[in-house]
Amino acid sequence: MSAPSLGGVSVPRGDGNTVIRLRRGSSITDFADKIEANPAALVTVLFHLGEMATATQSLDEDTFALLGEELGYKLQVVSPEDEERELLSAFDIDVEAELEAEGDEELEARPPVVTVMGHVDHGKTRLLDAIRNSDVVAGEHGGITQHIGAYQISHEHEGALRDITFIDTPGHEAFTAMRARGAKVTDIAILVVAADDGVMPQTVEALNHAQAANVPIVVAVNKIDKEGANPDKVKGQLTEYGLVPEEYGGDTMFVEVSARQNVNIDELIDAVLLTADAALDLRANPDKAARGIAIEANLDKGRGSVATVLVQSGTLAVGDTIVAGTAHGRVRAMFDEDGEALDVALPSRPVQVLGLSNVPRAGDTFLVTADERTARQIAEKREAADRNAQLAKRRKRISLEDFDQAVAEGKIDTLNLILKGDVSGAVEALEDALLKIDVGEGVQLRVIHRGVGAITQNDVNLATVDSAVIIGFNVKPAERVAELADREGVDMRFYSVIYSAIDDIELALKGMLKPEYEEVQLGTAEVREVFRSSKFGNIAGSIVRTGTIRRNTKARITRAGKLIGDNLTVETLKRFKDDVTEVRTDFECGIGLGSYNDITEGDIIETFEMREKPRV
Repeated sequence: MSAPSLGGVSVPRGDGNTVIRLRRGSSITDFADKIEANPAALVTVLFHLGEMATATQSLDEDTFALLGEELGYKLQVVSPEDEERELLSAFDIDVEAELEAEGDEELEARPPVVTVMGHVDHGKTRLLDAIRNSDVVAGEHGGITQHIGAYQISHEHEGALRDITFIDTPGHEAFTAMRARGAKVTDIAILVVAADDGVMPQTVEALNHAQAANVPIVVAVNKIDKEGANPDKVKGQLTEYGLVPEEYGGDTMFVEVSARQNVNIDELIDAVLLTADAALDLRANPDKAARGIAIEANLDKGRGSVATVLVQSGTLAVGDTIVAGTAHGRVRAMFDEDGEALDVALPSRPVQVLGLSNVPRAGDTFLVTADERTARQIAEKREAADRNAQLAKRRKRISLEDFDQAVAEGKIDTLNLILKGDVSGAVEALEDALLKIDVGEGVQLRVIHRGVGAITQNDVNLATVDSAVIIGFNVKPAERVAELADREGVDMRFYSVIYSAIDDIELALKGMLKPEYEEVQLGTAEVREVFRSSKFGNIAGSIVRTGTIRRNTKARITRAGKLIGDNLTVETLKRFKDDVTEVRTDFECGIGLGSYNDITEGDIIETFEMREKPRV
């Protein structure tokens, strides 16, 4: 039914139980199409509810909930998982139905996928190197391992040669988003804790990620060769977080290792395989089109987009057409961690893939499609959905009551950023960390563009138009770009440590904030006698009780504890017949408050000034 709404606007109303499903980042126009309403009418309704938005602007979930409640609809924003499912089903792709249809005869054993997690400086990288060097197959042909974000080793376990895949996730705190993704694709997590340092904040954070993803944990107590190492202390600390060692009656395997001295590395790998065999049923169907996840991606000057993907089911072959997030293309070539060319990649195999149209994000799912046209259409729809979701996420909400005042006072300031990095995971993690910076209501941060690879002339041109700052993370500007930026006055900053970038941006945002002031009391004086002056008005003959009374400072008067005069100014200050700038405690003085003459004996004059509060 249709009923007049706020401001006399007529819009179709729901009965309070009608459910409308919307995609993330939908606009008022999308909602209007669902309820067959005029978008302009909904803009007006939203305006009367204290929210300003255009018909095509992406809105966040809270704004839609507010609008739906007003119009009698229950609005459901489709989750990313449901959105992906609906998108693929439009192309007759049903991943879940495929998995359910697989019987025992189609499934074959696959290697476990392991992520090494833990606190910074606890030896994760050195431990990964030690594990990589223990690869019995690589040791035979002396392959040179290159960093591709993941690699597979072969290990002899109980008389059989077993493969294990390791995901090399950074241990930095700001890379939480990547580490969380690592846990999602991971079968087992190795939690590295230094025996001489114990459980630290990032240890707990990594532990929480693994437990939230329901991933079995093997604890590697590293640095047992160092002075002050106390593995038992680590075991006791982790017991408090639910990781109880087997010797204490629990089910978590603890292995004491030294990555530097290469002690007990084989025992750690054995523990991983034992945990996998005991707790997990690791099987996949290799005889179908491949599905998996992008672990890392970067832009190579000679080879274009290079993505490291982990095949989770099926077999990926050279020549397959794939779509990974918003990237698509035909697999031109595949390489393993040793740089050796591969024709096919089986489940749990990480490979570098060449041939994608652009750089996928770390954590994007990939799948093989029947033809290139389908891959391109899926990628385009994902890109549009992502763009709308990002716009909705970054929309700065301000109530209508505050809007005019905020504009008048110049309180709405925006810092535009362009982020470029060497790998997509780093860019995304940096963006995540920057968007979490909270320095108050008056300032907003907006990432107008992000990408992988060197800073280009297009980036500088965009920064010029939108007055943006360019942040380069482990990248430098391309040829002649620095000269262009200098000419256009574009600020480019380069970082190799993510915390430095976060600190600098936070300080910049604080600098954009309007200063906040607080009142600081300077002194109080008690009026002993009032002198009348034809030139200066009433002069308060006073004695300074606390602090200092200064000329030209603000003042107020209280009488018997009640405020009788406020926002006054100490216009004259005398010691006997001399004009002075200040009088200190226990000295007498004459105070003139300009045209304010309501002063009597016993009044208290308080002086104060407004000082800028430092931002914390």
